[in-house]
Amino acid sequence: MEEALWVGGWKDVSLVDVLESISFTLWTSFCNLKCPWCANSRLARGQERRLVRVSEVVSEVERAAPFVEYFHVTGGEPTLQYKPLTALYKAVRERTGLMLSLDTNATVPRALEHILGEVRVEHVAVDLKAPLSDPEKYAAASGLSAAVGERVVKMVARGLEVLSGRVEFLELRTTLVPGLLSVEDILRVAEDVARFARGSGRLVYVVQQFIPYEGVPPEYRSVKATPESLVAEAARRAAEVLGGAAEVWYRTLESGSRRVA
Repeated sequence: MEEALWVGGWKDVSLVDVLESISFTLWTSFCNLKCPWCANSRLARGQERRLVRVSEVVSEVERAAPFVEYFHVTGGEPTLQYKPLTALYKAVRERTGLMLSLDTNATVPRALEHILGEVRVEHVAVDLKAPLSDPEKYAAASGLSAAVGERVVKMVARGLEVLSGRVEFLELRTTLVPGLLSVEDILRVAEDVARFARGSGRLVYVVQQFIPYEGVPPEYRSVKATPESLVAEAARRAAEVLGGAAEVWYRTLESGSRRVA
């Protein structure tokens, strides 16, 4: 029986999902976190989903392949469906030769082990919600109870260990959400990033602007976007912490993606 995935949809040509590259982007449904500021909250809750055969997705990717560099999978949390995802990656690689990309919260390290053990994924982006040194804040930023904070940060740290040294391009991202994270928190995340600098190929840290998109849950839809100046300041200060151990960028609606170091 052919493998299938729960997906929310796809975009044939995307300029924003893989840094400095063009991708075919697929959104998978469901997530194991409940981030209160999530721009894809309906997708994460499984309210937007349909079961799609791997062959159907591959056919769509084949049509777009001449115009893109990567096949990128995001969510939701794609690793919750790691077996059909692995089958999809293998089929896309075989039929198109495109580079592969994954956006994950890194909370399912055994899934990452399985995927990387079966197929080469050139680019992985990990959304770091808060400093790993602050389990309670990590849980709050992930929409989880403080009681599970310790377990979550341990799983994320393990996920990063799995990825470190096995991915050509590792991109770590943090969204500067008003009321949840401060610039000082970004600096603490930068210290976490520095721990995984050894053995990596290209390592990038991106500070992202919170934007109250339509898909954000009601409690954060009225929150104003993080000021671009604050996002840029956080990135500049993070670059000082990292001291050249990683490229540092910031991403805002006003300026797109910009490198600061």
